[in-house]
Amino acid sequence: MIWQPLDLSEACPPHTPNSACSNFGLLYLSLLVKLYGGSADQRQECRRERAPREEFDFIVVGAGAAGCVVANRLTENHKWKVLLLEAGPEEPDVTLVPGLSSALLGSNIDWQYRTQPNGRSCLAHPGGSCPWPRGKTMGGSSSINSMAYLRGNRADYDAWAAAGNDGWSYEEVLPFFKKSERNINIEVLDSKYHGAKGEQYVSRYPYIDTPSIMLTEAFNQGGLPLADYNGAHQVGTMQAQAVSLDGERVSTNVAFIQPIRHKRPNLFVETNAEAKKILIDEYNNAYGIVYVKDGKKHTAYARKEVIISAGAINSPKLLMLSGIGPKQQLRSLGIPVVQDLAVGENLHDHVTFNGVVIALSNKTATTVSQEEILIAVEDYHEMKIKRGPLSGNGPVNSVSFLKTDPNLPAPDIQFQFNRISNWREMIQDPIAAEYVSILPTAFYDAVEPRAMNLVPKSRGVLLLNQTDPNGPPLLYPNYFGDERDMIPILKALRFLLSLENTEAMRSRGAHFVREPLPYCKRYEWGTDAYFVCMMQAYTATTYHPVGTCKMGPKWDTKAVVDNQLRVYGVRSLRVIDASMMPAVIRGNTNAPSIMIGERGVDFVVRHWRSHTKDYF
Repeated sequence: MIWQPLDLSEACPPHTPNSACSNFGLLYLSLLVKLYGGSADQRQECRRERAPREEFDFIVVGAGAAGCVVANRLTENHKWKVLLLEAGPEEPDVTLVPGLSSALLGSNIDWQYRTQPNGRSCLAHPGGSCPWPRGKTMGGSSSINSMAYLRGNRADYDAWAAAGNDGWSYEEVLPFFKKSERNINIEVLDSKYHGAKGEQYVSRYPYIDTPSIMLTEAFNQGGLPLADYNGAHQVGTMQAQAVSLDGERVSTNVAFIQPIRHKRPNLFVETNAEAKKILIDEYNNAYGIVYVKDGKKHTAYARKEVIISAGAINSPKLLMLSGIGPKQQLRSLGIPVVQDLAVGENLHDHVTFNGVVIALSNKTATTVSQEEILIAVEDYHEMKIKRGPLSGNGPVNSVSFLKTDPNLPAPDIQFQFNRISNWREMIQDPIAAEYVSILPTAFYDAVEPRAMNLVPKSRGVLLLNQTDPNGPPLLYPNYFGDERDMIPILKALRFLLSLENTEAMRSRGAHFVREPLPYCKRYEWGTDAYFVCMMQAYTATTYHPVGTCKMGPKWDTKAVVDNQLRVYGVRSLRVIDASMMPAVIRGNTNAPSIMIGERGVDFVVRHWRSHTKDYF
């Protein structure tokens, strides 16, 4: 079996009321492993032995949202030999099921990172540290995320370009969004903003339940128009599209690697292969990668370029282990300095918090018995055409964008929703409910609206671990380090509370649970003081960390890569993933990461097309 689920014996606190921590939880996870623990890629893989010293034209580190795109595009040239390294295993079948997305967190295909405390966030979590899930499998985080396909706002990319990053304005990146996209929903195909011939399937789920429709109606009745967020206007509400097809997830592994893996002999894929060091010669030229697989060190060599696409956490970590980073930090760890750059700085994320609860009436809730949950899991497995509750993702794609000030150039708040299996259990032990959220997203009796600050001012830093530089890095997102980050969220909550009076919610008996959560019981529910306490206590990531290998012009002292994603001061080395974002975009980061892969590899192809005769 490829997939190993969350260990309930470690994750469940003693005496928790959470039913997922019961014997049923163990039975449920055992069923998931039995039905979905294998991998289609593993069943098809036919390995060939490689020579001890083998050269490639390109080495791509990280088979995530960007890396899979890069490897696909490079191997379109049959003369180029490409090695794709992925630290995790093959993508397990369980990732394909939209309704099981929450069961992936904390499993063996999650790096299971945690933040470092800053005294202003995550206060209700053990040690003041929040979990930071990141994908560790083929497809990376595109294989474990919630699948929403959102690109951000025109203003985001125009701001990148205005800061001196030529080639990254909205009009310049739009063709690269469209290049990958294969949108199958007919209502958006006549738009100039969408593509229909790319590899990445985009669609709405075949199953959208009543509470999800209620949420879209409530936001619409509250004043937000129905909108295609990826079109001309972002402010609005709608059921967001997902990277899915016919009720199944389409990760970048499924979209870009599976179709070519056994057809292009110039593509070589190594899984369970963790990169440890970039090889750089005395002329500051990157020429290979040292990686570990099955406990043994291996070396691969690149004739043309090494491309790092390991994500906003592992890309800066690998650069620093290789001597590229802040010289003081590297010298303190005994790492020879190759290039002094601000690697690991500019770390930021869309901050939000958990704990606001909208309870659903019995007629609107989608809860079923434990036996019916197991039946639904088995039924989905047996379907040739995937339909039913597990072919959707509950209320997660009920997305809305809001301006908290009409004078803003673009939205500063995004609303997304978690589902709560049992809200009475949740308000007793909210941390356990978050950590052991393993049950299908389709079945719930409450929803948890989360207002995300899309334009955070706080900036943090990623550092190598002093005691074990090769181990998990130290993550300091510095949530609410700038207290102004709370203001948009407080304004958004006032708008949110007003929706209780909409016809959509009143007619279905939905209402806010006005019982303070344990950490904030000293405050009156609904006051600013209560919500500030909630933000600081039940802080949550939206899984959008970016910025640690910042793109910027040469005069920018915080820049790590230039506008073509070349690492300053090191030849033949690029970083192509979300770590290059100067500022996070207004929306989820999966679709932008795919675009970054397309935009970045286009620079690579154009360079070698003009500099070599072996392109054609």
